[in-house]
Amino acid sequence: MSGETSAGETLRHTAPTGDVSAGQALVSVPPQAVEDEASAFSTEVTRLPVELDVTVPVRDFRVRHLLALAPGQLIESQWDHGEDLPLTAGDVQLAWSEFEVVETRLMVRVTRLA
Repeated sequence: MSGETSAGETLRHTAPTGDVSAGQALVSVPPQAVEDEASAFSTEVTRLPVELDVTVPVRDFRVRHLLALAPGQLIESQWDHGEDLPLTAGDVQLAWSEFEVVETRLMVRVTRLA
């Protein structure tokens, strides 16, 4: 899905994200970047699914703790509040991210590319 803004920037859907609305899934991309990306990869390659991971370090967390979790229960992490978390695909770090709560959903926002 793509479109154009009044400033001439191209909007495109970057990845399937489930129930996220189309307005939330669009990002601004300069027209030149879209042309370079299109020429570098075939349509089939750009549609391949990629599993992304955001890992939060939690000290001394065991399976028994996971099984005992109840709705509304909090887990203390070792990550300082306000610091960005690494977003990875396998062993490759792609970006830095932060968690954000939207209504009742926990989401990850990319803050900068790695």
